[in-house]
Amino acid sequence: MNPEGHAGTSGPLGVGVIGLGRVSPAHLEGYLALPGEAQVVAVCDIDRRKADAVSTGLGVPGFTDHTDLLAHPGVDCAVILLPHLLHHPVVAAAVAAGKHVTVEKPLAVSEAQCRELIDAARARGVVLSVSENSRFVESYLRVKELLDTGRIGGVRLVRAFISGSAVSELADPDESWKHQDFGFAAILDAATHVFYVLRWMFEPVVSLQATTRHWSVDHGVPKSTVEDGAVVTGRFAGGGHFSVEIALNLEVPWGERFEIYGEAGSVVCDQLTDPVATFYRDASDFGSVLPGVSTDPRGWRTASMHRGAADFVRAVRSGRSPAVTAEDAAYAVRLAEAAYRSVREGGVMVSV
Repeated sequence: MNPEGHAGTSGPLGVGVIGLGRVSPAHLEGYLALPGEAQVVAVCDIDRRKADAVSTGLGVPGFTDHTDLLAHPGVDCAVILLPHLLHHPVVAAAVAAGKHVTVEKPLAVSEAQCRELIDAARARGVVLSVSENSRFVESYLRVKELLDTGRIGGVRLVRAFISGSAVSELADPDESWKHQDFGFAAILDAATHVFYVLRWMFEPVVSLQATTRHWSVDHGVPKSTVEDGAVVTGRFAGGGHFSVEIALNLEVPWGERFEIYGEAGSVVCDQLTDPVATFYRDASDFGSVLPGVSTDPRGWRTASMHRGAADFVRAVRSGRSPAVTAEDAAYAVRLAEAAYRSVREGGVMVSV
């Protein structure tokens, strides 16, 4: 039994996917690419047309009620891809049914809800993880190696920038949840990608401040109540600083830029450039390409999601903890809550 409280298994895992929206094809591809390790055995969506289309294509049962999928005897793991406000109740139901669970981030919309789910999973002895792709981005994996081997040294400054256009999603009547509270929000949905990376790579965040912007009203989405722009800055326990910039209504392809400036070296990653990652040894070095990182501006995100699916399946099968734990998920939501607290208080610095 490992620290997550579960034992490994030898046969292929039966995977049930709950929610067949825009992000589901990439997740399904990830699990379908693991023959002998995992098998998609059931799917579910409240839209009968979606459920029927996917279930027919895969040759598996399709449901419109998640409780029916969870009652399917062949389902070992639930992959939950639902609007954020539904994460807590559906994850809770899956855990209660004895299923291992991975859910699209965030785990829940508050740290308190995350804690409830963590306690329930521990008591039930099942794996609880979050499908957080940033943990599996190829360039970030290489950057983590630089940090672990001391080639960057003490971290002075970290900068992250996520940008793209969410106008079509925010305006889509079939995805109205995205422009409502706790929907496709710059902090809760996008900045949390970076918060996972901060926990993975650096010392704990001790304080932060945040401001937000609502651009959607100028892009034909007048009813949107979520922020689509945000800037979060803060400080690590060791004294280093970080900034996270999110802009979800820019006329550029979806991309991420991640920069680390240390005492011994620096590295810059940009998913839309070639090369993607450049390492700088000192102030006189104009940079060298970080080896082992492919340039794939269209497919880098999907590839990282596939790696995440493989890690989750292999964690359950082997009995080890997944790379992205429920504690990581609770930490990301804690930072998001602190950022929103700062926004409500006028952008002041708050303790985490």
